[in-house]
Amino acid sequence: MEQTLTLPRRNALLMTALAYIPAVLAMMPVGVLVPFLETLKVDLATSGAQLGLSIALFSIPAAVLATVGGGLIDQYGIRPSMLFAAAATALGSVLASQVHSVLALDGAMVVGGVGFGALCVLAPCLVMASLSEGRRTRAMAFVSTYAPTGYAAGLLLAVLFANAGEWRRALLVHGTLMAAAFVLLALLLPPLQSATDLTQEEPLRLRLARLLRVFREPRVLRLAIAVALPNAVSYGTSLSAPAYLARVNHLSIAVSSASVASAKLAALIVGGVSVGLLLSRAIAPRVLYAVMVVVGLAAQATLYLVPGGLVVAILALMAWLFAFGGMTGGAMTLLPAVTARGTGGGSASGLVNQFISLASFATPSIWLSLHAGSQFVLLAGACLLVSLIALPGIPARATP
Repeated sequence: MEQTLTLPRRNALLMTALAYIPAVLAMMPVGVLVPFLETLKVDLATSGAQLGLSIALFSIPAAVLATVGGGLIDQYGIRPSMLFAAAATALGSVLASQVHSVLALDGAMVVGGVGFGALCVLAPCLVMASLSEGRRTRAMAFVSTYAPTGYAAGLLLAVLFANAGEWRRALLVHGTLMAAAFVLLALLLPPLQSATDLTQEEPLRLRLARLLRVFREPRVLRLAIAVALPNAVSYGTSLSAPAYLARVNHLSIAVSSASVASAKLAALIVGGVSVGLLLSRAIAPRVLYAVMVVVGLAAQATLYLVPGGLVVAILALMAWLFAFGGMTGGAMTLLPAVTARGTGGGSASGLVNQFISLASFATPSIWLSLHAGSQFVLLAGACLLVSLIALPGIPARATP
């Protein structure tokens, strides 16, 4: 049973935007760098493998520290944590725009990754702490699409500078956008009551025990698996789709990236909003999740196995992303319900995002080792089936 907490009435649209926009912006550096990989090889005198490691390092802080970071958020509060995270992400992009070696790029990506990892945890925490009942369900479903939306937004930003190879300017623009988000958070984000009863006076031993308690919550662990595996499939598809579409349809990487990014943004936003509306009307999350798994598998099979040209591939990609938004959105609405009494919401959110980050770190080496379309479809099917089995059976509308 979720902890009972009376929340003051807040502007749902504003709080959703304050959770969603910084998280989307924080994910953009990965999307910005991918179209520039060939240019970066020359400018930094490095290899594709080393650049792949640089991008992977962006996920390392969240993969290693997300659960601990969630506990720190419970202790120090959402507002100061969000300001710190936005500042770290902006600093990471500015530093990355000035590097002249791959080692320096590695360091800049870690700095940005610290901010991104914190915002991954903070976005659902902000929704849980500021909204209740149907508004929280709708907001959580929408906010959960931040990662692929941010990747797509990064691709679109990179396209503006791709032909000239101006990756430094693209990163500076991103750093400026993130700095603007910091200012907006400072001006608009109010102090928020914690969703837990943690206190600064609590002994360190008890704080640590409370933090580690989340690892003994089977519903949280099951939710983490159910959210992480579709994210791995989505990330793997994002890595392979631009080059795949460019190769089979004889397109430039800029045109292919713009097509993929546009499809992602449209499908994810529609999917997140639609799922939030359905769940707020008492549609069972497991039923909706199962439907989205079927749609997602059909879309993956069409994308990789049906030779129908660019239009068919884009429609299949949009169908997959719609299903992905439904799966992750529906699953993340269960986070408040699986957070046990006395367990910090930040800790639970941190554990879920730690699983996502670990899956994201492993995804490139797995997906890029595959070649046949049937292999992609079988791997996606296995991941989605396991995620459906893992999804905890919680009522669609838990008591707030």
